[in-house]
Amino acid sequence: MTNLFSYVLKYGDKTFKEKKFNDIDNLVFSAISYLNFTNTNINNRKKTLEEIGNEYLNRNTYRKVKKLGIAQKEAYKLLKIIIEKTRYKNVLLSNYIYKTNKDMQFSAITFKISPILKYICFEGTDELVSGWKEDGKLACFFPIPSQVEAIKYVNKYVKLWGKKVIIGGHSKGGNLALVSGMFMKNYKKFKVKKIYNNDGPGLRDKEFASKEYKNIKKKYIHFVPEYSIVGILLHHDCYNTIKSNKKNIFSHSMTSWLIKEDKLIPSELSNKSKRLEKNLNSWLLKYNDEDKTNMINALFKILEDADIDSLINVLEIHNIIKIIRNIKNIDLRAKEILIDFFKSIKNKV
Repeated sequence: MTNLFSYVLKYGDKTFKEKKFNDIDNLVFSAISYLNFTNTNINNRKKTLEEIGNEYLNRNTYRKVKKLGIAQKEAYKLLKIIIEKTRYKNVLLSNYIYKTNKDMQFSAITFKISPILKYICFEGTDELVSGWKEDGKLACFFPIPSQVEAIKYVNKYVKLWGKKVIIGGHSKGGNLALVSGMFMKNYKKFKVKKIYNNDGPGLRDKEFASKEYKNIKKKYIHFVPEYSIVGILLHHDCYNTIKSNKKNIFSHSMTSWLIKEDKLIPSELSNKSKRLEKNLNSWLLKYNDEDKTNMINALFKILEDADIDSLINVLEIHNIIKIIRNIKNIDLRAKEILIDFFKSIKNKV
């Protein structure tokens, strides 16, 4: 049994013509999408992964990037390997977008895999509080701002006479891949070969029951690790459970997912994840969208009032003191729902 790094080292010298794009390559590109390529002038012209990778590495040190989170740290290590591999280094990158504001965090990039195939990838949530606030609202609203952006992106960059397309992403990026595929213009949908949701949330009731979901279901692949916390959220009916060498929230990292040759190793959802899924679904049914929205707004107002815009800073002692001080200021109803939420996930994560 191996992992993502081992796969790249083993098959990195084979071109996509010699070895076709597969589920693991989807993970490779989903991981790389966590790196912020804003300062690489990626849209002046199409550039190879080797060119962009070297520009990125020249501007960023591992010490700097690892402070941003596990996904960025692992992506940095993966980038250093793949820019030297025949399979990946000549992949062309284009159409990079990174947008953030107080209500949204969104990033997307297109990888030209071969003359006939491209992979559109949406980044998962990074360290910004705005992105996690938006994630919380997945259970209350449709579409959230980043879903709107994802739908715009595929409708702009999937060409009727262009290449075949695979859409994917990790965490929230997986949900964006799903939703963008569902709401792509009908006359372009035939261009999409597969849609990958790598341990990202599912859909609300209404969207899950929609004809848009039914129309793409045969192309949809949803992976969750056996100790999934994120991928089991909301509604889904066809996830593939896979083995991880980590437990709990750490199994969310794609580099922990176990591989044999070029296949993810199947597993079963852990009892802990099954209980968490049941408890969260019960909690979601207990409250209406207004109650859930007020709770989410109250939770993130605590962070905003403490001047915290990055989750990296939450555990700093002076910020913990601010958070505790600000809890008393939130609405009583929101506080009750928030306490009930934490009770529902107690000892499950």
